[in-house]
Amino acid sequence: MSNEQFDRMERLLADANQLRREGLALQQRALAAQREALDETRETVRLTRSNIERAAEVNEGAAALARRARKMLALLIPVVVVLIGYVSWLLFFKLRV
Repeated sequence: MSNEQFDRMERLLADANQLRREGLALQQRALAAQREALDETRETVRLTRSNIERAAEVNEGAAALARRARKMLALLIPVVVVLIGYVSWLLFFKLRV
């Protein structure tokens, strides 16, 4: 082999090494980006779980409030009917005297 061939082989090996280093650098940047995306995904999942738990608490509170409102309505409707009857009796029978 001649010197030119050795020089050419040396350049090719140097180029290959340079390309390998650039490839490794690109892989490291890609891995860093993937790690960052994974961290962001984990944070999003954590926040979503927190929001779901909070929504469940709010829904439980709303359900309890609706149950109390139904009980109060069941109590108030007869009272209102009795009061309307009493006022009607006063207006039509008691006050005619």
